[in-house]
Amino acid sequence: MHDLQAMPALPGLNGIEQHCWTQFLDCSLNLVAAVNICLKGAHDLSIRDVLLLELLSQPNRREHRLCALAEALRVSQGQLSTQIRRLEAQGWITRSPTRGDPRGILPRITSEGHKRLHAVMETYAQGVRAHYLDQLGREQMLNLVDSCQRINESLSTISTRRRLRVAR
Repeated sequence: MHDLQAMPALPGLNGIEQHCWTQFLDCSLNLVAAVNICLKGAHDLSIRDVLLLELLSQPNRREHRLCALAEALRVSQGQLSTQIRRLEAQGWITRSPTRGDPRGILPRITSEGHKRLHAVMETYAQGVRAHYLDQLGREQMLNLVDSCQRINESLSTISTRRRLRVAR
């Protein structure tokens, strides 16, 4: 697993701030790596693959446009296209033109992909439980939810401001 404890102190952070950031970063990298190992071993998929398949299994087709999917997964459209081609080669996804815009291509989860997705989600849930939830008590979970929501709200505001500046 990752070990960021030897990371040099960041300018402007005091000891507790540095420790808090390092522990969070180390934990999040280790957690993603551990769940990825579970998914790769059982299904040859990554967390990002599972998140994409989960999005594609949802009924709202408008949200399946490449730009919306890339934004939801926090990847570039180029990275998403590479991921889609790989999953298409594995039989999980197919691509087809959008109605009304023959230049647009929408990825779709295949019927075989839908059938296989349940087992993948079981593995994903087991990995999350084993490596994350089982390490926390109820109060710790609630505190973590609160902290994550606060951080996400702040990041969402920053992201919205950036998009507005770019659109001008």
